[in-house]
Amino acid sequence: GLPPALAARGHRVMTISPRYDQYKDAWDTSVALEVKVGDSIEIVRFFHCYKRGVDRVFVDHPMFLEKVWGKTGSKIYGPKAGLDYLDNELRFSLLCQAALEAPRVLNLNSSNYFSGPYGEDVLFIANDWHTALIPCYLKSMYQSRGI
Repeated sequence: GLPPALAARGHRVMTISPRYDQYKDAWDTSVALEVKVGDSIEIVRFFHCYKRGVDRVFVDHPMFLEKVWGKTGSKIYGPKAGLDYLDNELRFSLLCQAALEAPRVLNLNSSNYFSGPYGEDVLFIANDWHTALIPCYLKSMYQSRGI
């Protein structure tokens, strides 16, 4: 409820989440981004839809979609409650890094009031444990570059 409430108050709002499903309303932005995860460089893509005044952005990478492909009943965070997937750290590092770049690289023109990239003057709300690296990355990777 927070994102639509902020949008209703006149703020430009973007939510970012993994692309765990096909999301019939989301379209491929054709924006690809390289993200360093562990010892490798991974390519992510962004999907987007605009609902209730909010830019809904989905980070697309096989590490997300393969966990629930075909709605097989797989769990998002682990094969069963209390047991995590071994790649969770990599998956959510990828999500956090993509989330930090999305406002800078996506040229979204969904609203009559806002258009173009969000830029660098943004507020991030890290909502759950899988977004906990966002403040760390902001400090270690962006602050030193004046961003």
